[in-house]
Amino acid sequence: MAIIINGVELADTDLEREMPAHADTPDVKRAALTAAVLRRVLLDEAAQLHIASAQGDELMIEALLDHQLAEAAAPTHEECERHYLADLERWRVNERARVSHILFQVTERVDLVALRQRAQQTLDELLHADDLELRFVDFARTLSNCPSGIDGGALGEIGRGDTVAAFERAVFAAPAGTLCPVLVETEFGFHIIRVHEKSPGLVLPFEQVELRIRVAMSQALRDLAERRYVMEAVARANIQGWKDGVAT
Repeated sequence: MAIIINGVELADTDLEREMPAHADTPDVKRAALTAAVLRRVLLDEAAQLHIASAQGDELMIEALLDHQLAEAAAPTHEECERHYLADLERWRVNERARVSHILFQVTERVDLVALRQRAQQTLDELLHADDLELRFVDFARTLSNCPSGIDGGALGEIGRGDTVAAFERAVFAAPAGTLCPVLVETEFGFHIIRVHEKSPGLVLPFEQVELRIRVAMSQALRDLAERRYVMEAVARANIQGWKDGVAT
């Protein structure tokens, strides 16, 4: 069945134009169809408000949204400060940790079950070892698949962003002078992690980050207002043959 928007039938070319932009979505056709319908609805809204652009549909829609959302709410100083206080750790900088690890590397033909068991057995031995320092260095040199093994697993100092996310989370969640009590799994394999020393860095003061918070919150409010406006525009439009992203 044809899809008709405000009396105008959606053409095959309208759908084809949207396909490349949604090539990575699970349902390309449905996503492209939704985008084509929304584009037509917004262009009709622009026409009704006498908003035009000689540079094409995209700029016309952008001008429409700028016009309609010009008065979108902006966050207040107090709202920005509450956002800052709600997650102070987000603004911590220069946090460092001196770390060692033992890597049981995942390779193409490795038996994952056996590899995990071997890693877990090694961790269990270390957790119950009376001479952790010597045992850790020995295991790193004999078992680790990381070049750091030759140095007893020592990675030196690392900071936020220096390693993959799962490894970083484990390191900065662990107290200084401890062995992480669980295996840490990354795309490289299974890690036994020892955190030697930590430097907490500092939390940036609100005055230094207020502008960044304001920009991020303003964009979030704008996105919310835009979604609301598009939904209202769709509700106002006379659409036949389409509902909830599906041709009917």
